[in-house]
Amino acid sequence: MSLINKQEENSPEFEVIKGGRTISPMNFSEGMDDEAEIDLVEIGWTLLDKLHYIVLSFLIGAVLFNAISYFCIEPTYKSTAKMYVVSASKNSVVDLDALNIGTSLTADYEQLMLSYPVLEQVINKLNLDMDSNELAKMITLDNPQDTRILNIDVISTDPKEARDIANTLMEISVDYLPKTMSTNAPNMAQKAKLPDTQDGPSYMKFTLIGAFLGAFLYCLYIVIKYLMDDTIHTAEDMEKYFDIVPLAVIPDIEALQELKEYKKAAGKEK
Repeated sequence: MSLINKQEENSPEFEVIKGGRTISPMNFSEGMDDEAEIDLVEIGWTLLDKLHYIVLSFLIGAVLFNAISYFCIEPTYKSTAKMYVVSASKNSVVDLDALNIGTSLTADYEQLMLSYPVLEQVINKLNLDMDSNELAKMITLDNPQDTRILNIDVISTDPKEARDIANTLMEISVDYLPKTMSTNAPNMAQKAKLPDTQDGPSYMKFTLIGAFLGAFLYCLYIVIKYLMDDTIHTAEDMEKYFDIVPLAVIPDIEALQELKEYKKAAGKEK
């Protein structure tokens, strides 16, 4: 292998010639682009080398999201009332037809209980500072499978408000639904009580999301930085990309100077 210097119009240029193959600065980067490939093993070692920073990002993300959920998100509370849907029966004995009708009625109740006539009555009775759409977003109606029980779940930042809305909605529905549907009135199976524990946010969930998000973003940064780095760092990189074995390696002058100073200081200590 030989190194040839050229001077053309005061612009230096070099060529590396080996076995009839010539590489110049003009096609140096082109050669790298042509032969560049993603080395997953090398990416893995790069990530492993930055493991302490990945762990640090993991911890920072966990602490940050936990603080956000604790200080920036207002806790919510859920209160639940239950209605039992009944239908016409003979001699106070519920027959099969009554069971089927009662089951189908729960779907109708779910629609009518969230209609604006019912919600407006709840707002007026409790003097709530919201409209029917905002109130509807706080209410979830759930009919457990194979039952005629209708759960009225209300979530609010005020536990007392959640309880009052659930109970008031149930009371108004018991009076409104039979008149509207010409059916028997549903029974109030359970009144809502004042919740003593918060429903959300889940601090553990936010902490885990923040931890994994922090670690993922830092790993993504390392991978992108690795893929965009097209410089030659070692003699192995030169041989890998261009099939050229360097004759010599120029050491880092600053590193050598630091090594000399370290040895000199160590000698004085002895």
